Amino acid sequence: MRLDSSNALVVDTLVLNNDGTFVYHVYDKHDGGIPSERNMYGKGTWKLENNIVVFKTTTSDIDKTHTLNFNNSKARFITKSPRDKTNREVPTSLRFFKSNIFWVKGRDLLKK
Repeated sequence: MRLDSSNALVVDTLVLNNDGTFVYHVYDKHDGGIPSERNMYGKGTWKLENNIVVFKTTTSDIDKTHTLNFNNSKARFITKSPRDKTNREVPTSLRFFKSNIFWVKGRDLLKK
């Protein structure tokens, strides 16, 4: 959960299942927005290639509820380097660095 620059509430949830499938949900609420709140969903498969998480959505994954197409989306895990001997905290997160969904690119999702 986070507030963006316009004080909108944004909650992202990404579940990477052990069987190679994923489910994504984003909820955002904008006090002056039209609509004032939205729920968007996506699902598909994922795999790890050279420490990069690659997402794929097929036409069977897209339906009335799951409308987000994650094809060509890639993300990397952000963790503290083992060489970093300082006692600073670096929470594990997943950062999207490539996506055809314009608002997903650059998004960080903290691991829970």
